Amino acid sequence: GGGEGSDSGDGGGGEEGGGQVRGAARRRWVPPAMLWLVQRDFLQGGSVEEYLRQALQPVEHAPTDAQAGQLNAIRRTLRSFGGMRGLGLPQPHPSRTSLCDLPPDQLAAEYRAGMQAVREWVGSVAQRRRRRAPAAEAE
Repeated sequence: GGGEGSDSGDGGGGEEGGGQVRGAARRRWVPPAMLWLVQRDFLQGGSVEEYLRQALQPVEHAPTDAQAGQLNAIRRTLRSFGGMRGLGLPQPHPSRTSLCDLPPDQLAAEYRAGMQAVREWVGSVAQRRRRRAPAAEAE
């Protein structure tokens, strides 16, 4: 059946990329996991979740504004990613112009902790995908 292995239940929209494949088992398109890294300077006192919710809302536009229509279609598709998560990261170091030259232990402790959370999230998503991969390859 369709929808097996979905992280998101019904998954919402997902019409982009959900075309039917003839001669093969039909499977519902399952959006991949997506991680948004938001520099906390952009949050303006709000949460990462609220920032993303606001950024992915459609904008009103004139019917003749094709670009705004395309952006709204992208926003709609991104909202369908059930495995989506946002993490806020602080500035890694006050001296942003020399970040590439700094050893990791000189980056802010809060930033290093945030990057560890990123690694753990990516690792857990990759592990879930690897566990599902043999079933998908058998089709």
